[in-house]
Amino acid sequence: MSETTDRDRVLVASSSEMAHIDELLYMARHLDRIYQQVEDVAFDVDLKADEHPLLFLQGSGVVELRAGGGTARTGSQVLNLRGADTSSYPDRTHHDLFVSEPNMRKIIQSDGVTFITTRRVLYSSPNWSRSWEYAKATEIFHSDSFGEGWRASYIGVSNRARTSGFIYRSGFARTVRDRLVLALAVADGTIEDMILALKAERSELERS
Repeated sequence: MSETTDRDRVLVASSSEMAHIDELLYMARHLDRIYQQVEDVAFDVDLKADEHPLLFLQGSGVVELRAGGGTARTGSQVLNLRGADTSSYPDRTHHDLFVSEPNMRKIIQSDGVTFITTRRVLYSSPNWSRSWEYAKATEIFHSDSFGEGWRASYIGVSNRARTSGFIYRSGFARTVRDRLVLALAVADGTIEDMILALKAERSELERS
């Protein structure tokens, strides 16, 4: 059996990164197709004017952070997950959040559906709902350490004292985060900037 060299590992990583960039570029360039695909599957939400669906997640829940306990390791800003220009998003940072005590976070709803649109994230269950509007967002961060098989995305909003978010199966993590990046770019009118940044990153990978 031949050994895997450092160069082999770099090539595999670069190929994976390029495939991810190509996937994001496709979505950014074909927003109408993405909207239609989601609507065709199921999207039982009354959309507002100029609001379009990007993703829905069944079997998700809502989690709320409590005061104290826990540290956040700051990473790249949320629109820099794939190299996009984040100069106009100074308050929207991407973290991996580590909550040191289980009682510092509380699941307040479960077994509902989370919808990601171009204006907001909306959680809905038969008797309860919550929304997070991007226009009121002060920060967006994700947790990969929520629990076995689960991930969380938190959205702090200016009209709510406690930071809350939604949980979902770990297999959906990349899809959720990519669609949030896309949603913010659409909401803020920077989708063309995102495309240019992705193309530049792809070119850089090709040269490396």
